[in-house]
Amino acid sequence: MTSKKNSRTDPGISTAPGDAITFSFGQNWREFLSSITAEQIQSAAEDIQFWLGIDGVQGKSVVDIGSGSGIHSFAFCQLGARQVVSFDLDLRSVEATRILWGKAGRPGHWSVLQGSVLDQAFVADLGSFDLVYAWGSLHHTGALWRALENACSLVQRSGGILWISLYAQGSNYQKHLALKKRYNAATDLGKRLMIGAQIARNILFVRLRHLKNPFSWNTKKERGMSEYHDIVDWLGGLPYDVASEDEVLRFARSRGFILERIKVSGEGACNNYVFSAP
Repeated sequence: MTSKKNSRTDPGISTAPGDAITFSFGQNWREFLSSITAEQIQSAAEDIQFWLGIDGVQGKSVVDIGSGSGIHSFAFCQLGARQVVSFDLDLRSVEATRILWGKAGRPGHWSVLQGSVLDQAFVADLGSFDLVYAWGSLHHTGALWRALENACSLVQRSGGILWISLYAQGSNYQKHLALKKRYNAATDLGKRLMIGAQIARNILFVRLRHLKNPFSWNTKKERGMSEYHDIVDWLGGLPYDVASEDEVLRFARSRGFILERIKVSGEGACNNYVFSAP
């Protein structure tokens, strides 16, 4: 089951002249895999257990929407998921996830597909799952609410879990959007300079102010990702939508979902939600 959609943008999403998307999430995450460690995969697994409980994945069916590097799909397998389905629109992300699928021993209960959460026929063909996981992916489809609607349709309606992460709404949205567009329009050198400026402004100077070593900034993050690749992901990520906490809660509750856990973050970061289906 493989979708032949374009690896840059979702079907039905047009890009205005001058707003071309040159950044590939998958290329960024494939580079991340070149230095991934067992400790990072373990960190991703521990974060899943923190949110869902020690046995929260054991024996469950899981779909990973926008699997990116595949690190969390890998962790779901390690934690005893009965079935894992990973899909992404970006072909390089699919390739990255397949690299980790290979490292896991090519398990038959883990499927890696190319497809879009906006493709209703593709989504309907997947069936339903005990856990629907979409970490930082729905807001990059160009149609956030339609993507969230389709993600909800994948949740098993008898106690299934929807675990999503969405960029928080704030007053700097237009400023952030313009920055992402400039990054995508920049040359390779321009992109490198923008990455350096972002690191200096948001990390190095902050560490210096707090009397921390500015040269040890590229630490492994708590979810197993790396600081550097997260910065590149943020700068390049188009399309780019945001949602307020209230909007997401109203949307989910109107469809019968019950909020189980939430972590609210500031603008530029993601709000994380765990919902259950009655």
